[in-house]
Amino acid sequence: MIKRYTAFWLIFGLCLFVFAPTALAHSVSFVEIDALVRRDKVELKVKVRPEDILLSAGMTIMVADRIEKALIVKGAEAHKSFLLNGLVLSDADGRRLTGKVTKVELFAVPEEGITPEDLMSKSAVYSIEYPLAKPPAALGFRQNFHTGDYTMPVVVQLTLLREGLTSPEAVPVPEDKPEHVAFDWSQAAAVSPRPLGEAPRGYPGVRAAARDATEAFVYIQNDEVRIEILMPLATLEGWQPIPRANKEFLEVTEQNAAQAALETWFTGQNELKIDGVAVKPKLGRLDFCGIDVQDLAARAEPKRLAAGTARVGAILTYSTKGAPRHVQLTWTMFHDQAPPVRGVVFAYDKGSRFSLTTTQPVFAWDSPGAVPLPKIESVSAQQGAAGDDARAALAETLLRNVYRGFDYSKESDIYDALAQTVAGDLLTDLYLKIKRGLIVQEQGGAVARVREVKVTKSEPSAEAVEGGFGERVIWQVEGTVEHWGHIHTRVNEYTADLGITPQEGAWKIVSMKVVRQSQVRSAVSLRKL
Repeated sequence: MIKRYTAFWLIFGLCLFVFAPTALAHSVSFVEIDALVRRDKVELKVKVRPEDILLSAGMTIMVADRIEKALIVKGAEAHKSFLLNGLVLSDADGRRLTGKVTKVELFAVPEEGITPEDLMSKSAVYSIEYPLAKPPAALGFRQNFHTGDYTMPVVVQLTLLREGLTSPEAVPVPEDKPEHVAFDWSQAAAVSPRPLGEAPRGYPGVRAAARDATEAFVYIQNDEVRIEILMPLATLEGWQPIPRANKEFLEVTEQNAAQAALETWFTGQNELKIDGVAVKPKLGRLDFCGIDVQDLAARAEPKRLAAGTARVGAILTYSTKGAPRHVQLTWTMFHDQAPPVRGVVFAYDKGSRFSLTTTQPVFAWDSPGAVPLPKIESVSAQQGAAGDDARAALAETLLRNVYRGFDYSKESDIYDALAQTVAGDLLTDLYLKIKRGLIVQEQGGAVARVREVKVTKSEPSAEAVEGGFGERVIWQVEGTVEHWGHIHTRVNEYTADLGITPQEGAWKIVSMKVVRQSQVRSAVSLRKL
């Protein structure tokens, strides 16, 4: 028989990958393990999806139509070390067992590579063996997958069977203290063990996990502090049960009915102080999702969810009065069955991990120096505009200044910045056009942050501009929206005729006629620490 110590069920951990706009990808990645314990060794069959293999190969963003075979082969080899380092098996005395990958059954990879769509349908199987000197009295299972540079969770599902028995058990794989399983070898073998990789009939697969980790992502910017929470439904219901007809499932109507109560609950929990002042949050988003969600950051279509594996995602925003100097979060969402909270803070472009527990529920951050907002100055009309090169350079400077104005968050500040570069009635029209262009509908209408403006071509336009000059400019704008460690990047290209004249001693754009616009690229990447 198998005797269990420690009632601890933990699934959550580490990595994922990124994909082209046509690709499908997992936002919560699986490590599925089938273990058979024999008298002289432990045999593991580990099912791996291609995205994890590509991550091991160092690939963090994919926009190509095909993924090269060489990259997949490289990742498959590197993933051996990833698994051996991440899975920690120990004997009854706590000594770590040494494993060896004995076989890799890689999915078929054509010479021309695979398409991004194949990432969802294919898998590889790694066989790992841990030799034993004698039949084990007990084994410990632990994982440290969540120690890498990437911040997204992985579900570890381990099914354990002792040689000679026919009833496997789901074994939790925690990150801190090992989960111990004891074995009684005096019981005679009933039948031959089932082949590894062959699921037992009636086995339910992923089971309810009341002690899954809660993930907290803290974003600190000049204009706001944002806390994004990804909490297992089983943990949430320790405080806030959600009424439903069938305890095994959460229907869409039940999800909708719970929104108001959950908004009140989430906005009433925790305390966030910015520069010593407690700030009340606004709930920006509240989503229900399963562990098979394609992209945590995108808003998926509502669907029926298995209650045991459902997650609730909440985005809370806290307004700042300028760049924050000190941020202190006190976490109150703990109960007897709630595990520690795994947190990641992204302060501007720097990221680090933290954890919150009942004995240490406070996270504090001190600014090393605020990132200054852009200072946008007008371009003096005394700057020459004679010749095509000079006019092209002037048009590019003005165009860049326009987008730099959107680094501000308040509408009045954006208008003031634009007024240094844009004149007359065009000011309001241009503000609205650019803001509409930065809205990412698939992100719930979030406004992208402008990361780069790149002029690819500039030449005199055919239209005459009284008192100034006309310039046809082709440029690309890269904007990003980030939620739960996913960075959505979109690059749009525009062709427009700009009318530029001196106004009150400064060169300004007085007209803009967009000739063409298109989306050049759209991709998703993972934020690294």
